[in-house]
Amino acid sequence: MSDKKKIDKLIVAVVQSQDSDLVERVLEQAGFSFGKLPSAGGFLRERNVTFLIASEQAKIPELKELVGSAAKRRVSYLATPIDNAPFPILLPAETVIGGASVFTFDLDHFEEF
Repeated sequence: MSDKKKIDKLIVAVVQSQDSDLVERVLEQAGFSFGKLPSAGGFLRERNVTFLIASEQAKIPELKELVGSAAKRRVSYLATPIDNAPFPILLPAETVIGGASVFTFDLDHFEEF
């Protein structure tokens, strides 16, 4: 390949596991190099997938658009106890989950074997 891309950015995108298959598909279709790691976190202890994506600077806006369109935010309900109640009463609390947390780092060196 004579027209070698200059990979100079590392994007770390954390998405919910239920969105990971779609994120993986759109990244593959767009030709991005990536790796993925299972992870867990947040106060809801949800399972996540962390994508490590190599990119050139010019493709960052496209990459963010792809990840953002594949990893949607949604509303979930969490049972929370009422404070100072004489006996345990749980009320559903609306919580927004999903989406993606995206971090961009400068990359000094990249090789793909």
